[in-house]
Amino acid sequence: MAGELERQGICFRRDDHAFLATADADALQAAADRLTAEVIRKRLDYWTRVLGPKFSREDRAAVPLRREYSLNQVESCRNFVFRRHFPIHQIFERSWEMGLFRLTADTVAHIFGVRVHKRLRGKLSCVLDKFDHGHHVMRVYGKSLVARLYEKFSTFLRVEICVHRLKDLGLNKGLATLEALRQTLAAATDRLAGFEAHSLNVHVDVPLFQRIALPVTVGRTRIPGIKIHDPRMIRLMEVLLHAGTQLAGWRTTEIHTALLTTFGLTRDAYSLTQLRYDVRKMKAHGLVERQGRRYCYRLTDKGIRVATMFVLFHKRVCGPLVNTLFHGRPDKSSARPTPIETAYYKADAAIQKLVDLLAA
Repeated sequence: MAGELERQGICFRRDDHAFLATADADALQAAADRLTAEVIRKRLDYWTRVLGPKFSREDRAAVPLRREYSLNQVESCRNFVFRRHFPIHQIFERSWEMGLFRLTADTVAHIFGVRVHKRLRGKLSCVLDKFDHGHHVMRVYGKSLVARLYEKFSTFLRVEICVHRLKDLGLNKGLATLEALRQTLAAATDRLAGFEAHSLNVHVDVPLFQRIALPVTVGRTRIPGIKIHDPRMIRLMEVLLHAGTQLAGWRTTEIHTALLTTFGLTRDAYSLTQLRYDVRKMKAHGLVERQGRRYCYRLTDKGIRVATMFVLFHKRVCGPLVNTLFHGRPDKSSARPTPIETAYYKADAAIQKLVDLLAA
């Protein structure tokens, strides 16, 4: 592609295998589209004739000789280029945080387009690798495929998928399947990037907490709102966020079993009737929907955003403040207070002031 642009006299800038800027984006895309399997086959035929073994006419007449080329390892990536460096690191931190929380086996299988069954080869998992100099890579494994999310050269955020066994994608390893493989991997990178974008699109919307807390009227029935401090709703949202059998929806008995198993509850502490009441409350606020006429539920697009914000609020804000690392309040008169002690003291004082104002 770089050679094509140079022959056309088009200026461009690239770092390693990534094009960072170009004077003609259409020409760059056209050069990428011209890199087809036939072009690659012609170059391979030329170099195998030059460097490969030679056969006489008698050998070629005795044995039908031909050259076949196969794909062994293929990587496809999508780069998000930024003008400045600091947004990349912040976006990456939130991406792997949400990825480790929400990338379950069913979600990974959906991203890669594979089917989950008992004889599944390989694994479906998500890990975070740390290398030297604080360089982190989030890896998502599915069968023989692995997706990577990392920042590179302090310039772009890369979403990359590598496949070692094309049979896992329903394709043979012949060179003729290059175009189909390119489309399949591009769709997989789009699904992974879309998943991360959907998780990152959770803005701080304080009025949302107020609107969700207000009761709604369905017909002649008045249904209470959803409070941010309700542990039952937070547990239900966290379980539904893990997707489970999201394509077919969750039955209430499946949700109830998952809640009891995940949080170690008893049936007396959280009954099936209480769960149905909570699901009905979420349905009235537009957070869950039924699948046709079946009594199976799943989160709506609004429900995914609201549930993510509720769960993150509890894990990132309420958790560190309630379960503080200090047994007592930080000593304000300390000779050399650490930055974290100072920050916790300010937060504690601000919350205490807010409580006093509400009490007044």
